[in-house]
Amino acid sequence: MARTLGMIALVGFINIAACVLAVLAYFTYGKLTFPGYFCGSFSVIDAQIGWVIAPNSTSCIGAREPFSAGPPWFEAKVYTDVNGFRSARTGSETPRGGVLFAGDSWTFGYGVSFEDSFPGQFAAQTGAPAVIAASPAYGSAQALMLAERWIERLAPRAIVYFDFGLWDRSACRGSTRPTAIFKPCYWQPPGLDSAELVVPPPGTVERFASWGVMPGGMLGAGEDSWSYFLWSRPVAQMEQILVRLGLMSGFGHDFRAVGVDSSAIQRGVFEHVLRIAERTRVPVLLIDPADLYATQFAARAPERGRNLHRIGADTWNRVVSLPASNLPAGLASVPHDGHFGPGTNALIAGLIADQLRALGVGL
Repeated sequence: MARTLGMIALVGFINIAACVLAVLAYFTYGKLTFPGYFCGSFSVIDAQIGWVIAPNSTSCIGAREPFSAGPPWFEAKVYTDVNGFRSARTGSETPRGGVLFAGDSWTFGYGVSFEDSFPGQFAAQTGAPAVIAASPAYGSAQALMLAERWIERLAPRAIVYFDFGLWDRSACRGSTRPTAIFKPCYWQPPGLDSAELVVPPPGTVERFASWGVMPGGMLGAGEDSWSYFLWSRPVAQMEQILVRLGLMSGFGHDFRAVGVDSSAIQRGVFEHVLRIAERTRVPVLLIDPADLYATQFAARAPERGRNLHRIGADTWNRVVSLPASNLPAGLASVPHDGHFGPGTNALIAGLIADQLRALGVGL
């Protein structure tokens, strides 16, 4: 009897060990074939937003062919100012009274220098200081919450929010309010047609970070990639499976909206933008290249968000997409990546400058 139990235990251990090794092998392969690299982390954990860019940092973002010792496809330096905003040099002061740009990696300038990002080129074209409230892999909730946090202290003359699909990364699902989340999201309560903003419960982000489990997407801000692929990512994917099975509420995926009413999530994002516009008297410019918010913008009540303005697909395609298609490859986009290159960013900067001037913003 004892021998039979021992054999059962041994077989069970072998099966479990084989499963663990298979999972580790899968994520190890993901790490080894991940083309991106960083010259150190430039992010810190944040209790509400998940993470923010670290102050006084010097790092880089690059990418190269996996398993190759050849030259990188691209490499861009990353410097941050005293408050953690991307800047031209480490430790500079954050300008007050400039233009506040909120968004994700497209706004941050993934793969290009600060000077070649569209906020950086806007500053060069107009002489108006630019503050980049953005991070690679941010969702709408993170970008907008970061902007809200700094509006009063920075007193911007205008706010620009660029949304190229950020809502996808901020979509939660489930029948109850999500609590096992490490970054904010928009969640649709049962029976309602719009989503509401939900933030992690107090202490949640810090507690899991102390165990080495970081918010999904933080890799894009220089998080240690071995730790991310072999620990944070498996934990996140186990949670996401439970969410998809309906056993808990939270993110079905870190980068895609899975099993949600996309219109409801987008309404939640637009309401968030409206709240920011109502909170400040300066122009708020929503750049909406895919017309995600065209319906909500047109249907908003006349008394709401009078200072909210929108650039839609028609203007974007005419002023940015079409001219960018005629640029040399290295200027149109970041090599082997797809983010905006310096030439495309120059077009975006010019579009924003023209729009803000038309709105009476002094530049």
